[in-house]
Amino acid sequence: MEAPKQQRNILQRIFGVPHPFNWGYSFLFAAVGTAVTFMLALIVFESGSLSFSTTSIIGCGLITVMMTTLALMVPSVFVPEKSGLNIAGKYTGAGTLIMSFLSGAPIFLIRASFRNIFTYFWLRLGYPVIFPALFSYAVDNTKATLALQILTDTLIPALGISVFFYGLIWSGIRNSDKDLSYWVIPVMFCLYSLNFPDLPALLVTGIWLCRVRKDTGNIWGPFLCLAGSRFFSIIMQSVISEVDLTTLRTYSDMPITFFFSSIPALVVAGILFAFFRKMLGEFNYTYTADVYGEEGSKYTEPDDSHSVNRFRAGFNTAFFMGVIIFVIFWILMFKGIRL
Repeated sequence: MEAPKQQRNILQRIFGVPHPFNWGYSFLFAAVGTAVTFMLALIVFESGSLSFSTTSIIGCGLITVMMTTLALMVPSVFVPEKSGLNIAGKYTGAGTLIMSFLSGAPIFLIRASFRNIFTYFWLRLGYPVIFPALFSYAVDNTKATLALQILTDTLIPALGISVFFYGLIWSGIRNSDKDLSYWVIPVMFCLYSLNFPDLPALLVTGIWLCRVRKDTGNIWGPFLCLAGSRFFSIIMQSVISEVDLTTLRTYSDMPITFFFSSIPALVVAGILFAFFRKMLGEFNYTYTADVYGEEGSKYTEPDDSHSVNRFRAGFNTAFFMGVIIFVIFWILMFKGIRL
C-alpha cells in the first residue's frame, strides 16, 4: 500500500496545481493542449470528412481556434481558479492602451524585415524552406477572406497569447523576479509558436510584450499591441511586405528589392520602440503617481509573495516535460512532417 501512495504523491507533485503557484507548471498544459489539437486535427482531416485542407484559410483557422482554446485558454480559466491569481491585471487608463495599439507598428516592421532577411540567409546557406506548423494560403484576397484571416491568425491567437503568457505565466512570477520574465516568457512564446521563419521577430515581440504588460498593468496591452501589428500590416503593405514562402525554392527566388525596404524598416522600428518605451513609461508613472502619490513610481503590482513561488521553482518536472513535447514538434516540423 505504501508504494501506490508514494506514486500518487509523486504524480500529485508533478501534475497537481502547486501551492504556492509557479510559472513553469502552466507550460505543460500548453504542450498537452497543443498535442491534443494536432492529434484531433490528424484524425479529422485524415478521415476525409472535411472538404478543405489544413493549409486552407478555413482549415488553418479551425486548427488555430482549437489550439488557442485547448493550449492557452483552458488552463488560463481553470488554473487561476485553483490558485487564486488575478491574471487580468488592473485598468490603468486609455492612454496606455492606445500607446500599446500604436506600438504594433514597429512590431510589424520587425516581423516583416526579420522574415525577409532571415529567410534569405537561411536559403543562402543551402537549407530548404521551413514552413510554420500552422499557415494558410488563399488564391483570392477578398474582403471576406481578409476578415477571416484577421480573426483566425491575429485576434483569436492574440487573445490566447495575452491571457496565457502575459496573464497566467506573468502572474506566476514574483514582482522581485519580474526582470527574469523578459527572457523566460519570450522563449516559451517562441517554442509555442512553431514558426521558424518568424523566430527572430517573435523573440523581439515577446520581449516587447513583457514591457507592454509591465507598463499597462493588464493583459489588454499585449493584446492590443498584437492587434495593432496586424492593422499596420494592412495599411503599410505598400511600404514593406513579407516574402511569400510558397514562392521560394532557393535564395535566388527572392527579389533583391525586399532588402531595400527591410533594412530601413529595422532602423525605423528601433526609433519607434524607443519612442513607445518612453511614452508607455510616462503613462505608467503618471498613473501610479496619481493613485499612490509621490511613492507611486515605486509601485508596480500588488505584493504576490504569498501567492506564487520563487522564480527558480518554475524550472520543475512539469515545465521540462512541456519543453520536451514542443521540442518533438519542432523536430517533426524540421523534417517536413505536417503536424
